[in-house]
Amino acid sequence: MNKFIKSTAISLMAVMMSFAAYAEDKPYQVVDGKISANAVEGWKTYNGGGCGACHGKGGIGAVGPNLGNSVTQKLSKKEFVNIVTNGKSGTLMRPNKTNKRVMDNMDNLYAYLVARGDDVLGPGNLIKLPLGK
Repeated sequence: MNKFIKSTAISLMAVMMSFAAYAEDKPYQVVDGKISANAVEGWKTYNGGGCGACHGKGGIGAVGPNLGNSVTQKLSKKEFVNIVTNGKSGTLMRPNKTNKRVMDNMDNLYAYLVARGDDVLGPGNLIKLPLGK
């Protein structure tokens, strides 16, 4: 039984260390059950920048695609920045290079959408909803 406990403890420590390394690579952080300020700013940018008109509440998709899925499964950050900045030919995605709010908060917007894609945040109001779905 003692070997089992040691083995389990070592495995658990390895998983925790892997998760910590994974979490450090994320553009957002969750500390004490709260999302980082940059993701909150991204949420404000998303809602104030007109993104929801095509991409729906919380980026879940509407006329435009689900942005949480796009940034976590399909697009690199560089591709995301390019599309947001210059638009996407052949789609309704317009360029935002003259939208100061979006351009000044590109990293925050990306952090928010990655948190959405990781299912860390629900699509609603961050101030009223707890973390998670």
